[in-house]
Amino acid sequence: EKAIDKISSAVKRARTITHQLLGSVRKQEPLVAEVDLDELVTETLQLVHKEAANKEIRISQTREGDPGPIWIDPNQVRQVLINLLTNAIHATGNQGAIEVRIEAGQESTTLIVSDTGKGIPKENMEKIFEPFFSDKPPGEGTGLGLFVTRQIVEKLGGRIEVSSRVGVGTNMKVILPHRDPLKPN
Repeated sequence: EKAIDKISSAVKRARTITHQLLGSVRKQEPLVAEVDLDELVTETLQLVHKEAANKEIRISQTREGDPGPIWIDPNQVRQVLINLLTNAIHATGNQGAIEVRIEAGQESTTLIVSDTGKGIPKENMEKIFEPFFSDKPPGEGTGLGLFVTRQIVEKLGGRIEVSSRVGVGTNMKVILPHRDPLKPN
């Protein structure tokens, strides 16, 4: 029975790695649509709510300014948020906190995922976006989440910035440019 459980876990892990790799190399153009980021963030938080609740992690959603609807690929932004939130949940201890903040600007909108987790050591800051880099024990992480996240953000014409302090937490800032749906990219 233990062997079957190990095989099942290995198959799930292989499937996850395969899907993430295929998603990162696929040359698919973003499907741009008018998106309410507040709604998108709320929906995405519901997807990770149970995992956060199991660790008694408080998740809050805040906003500075009103981005209004923006033109972006909602599925790709949702994937970015899921990856960042999953990492934040894994890094944050029981009864910690995560905040998702939307900051509206003239030319771009910024999504910030902040956690009170373990933080990222300076020596790992340059490696976190490399494929297969993970600080999790073997078998617990693919090391593809942040690699895929950066690939998606760059496809959307944005950028991702990270600040972190060991023992304090991490801020992942995704800056997404506003797009004009009438102009080609």
